[in-house]
Amino acid sequence: MVEYGEHMSRIGRRLFEAMAKNLDLNIEASSTSSYIAENSGIMRIYRYPNCSNSDVGLGMEVHTDSSVVSILSQENEVSGLELLKDHQWLTVKPISNTLIVNLGDMMQVNFSYYLLSIYITLILK
Repeated sequence: MVEYGEHMSRIGRRLFEAMAKNLDLNIEASSTSSYIAENSGIMRIYRYPNCSNSDVGLGMEVHTDSSVVSILSQENEVSGLELLKDHQWLTVKPISNTLIVNLGDMMQVNFSYYLLSIYITLILK
């Protein structure tokens, strides 16, 4: 688990550095660690198994992620992640061996609302 956490931290740091550079966020390469430090990051691991009974009501309420970035893996093609766009909920279709990157509230706050966090929900299907 420690090795996985370290690997995900490296991915998160590299993603943030690439976004900072390509979106002209005016961040010096040496100061990116103040935004996304491996030693202060929190890793949460959730697993949402396939659920054939839609009446069970498992999942998560509508929310935004409080982090700088969230990295999600949808394994075994279990669907359920939805995002709000133009007042409509869109299902994010799982693609094997891919990661989903969400911008979180801290990215929005730190960059003057230039980058917006998204509303998401999880509904087991």
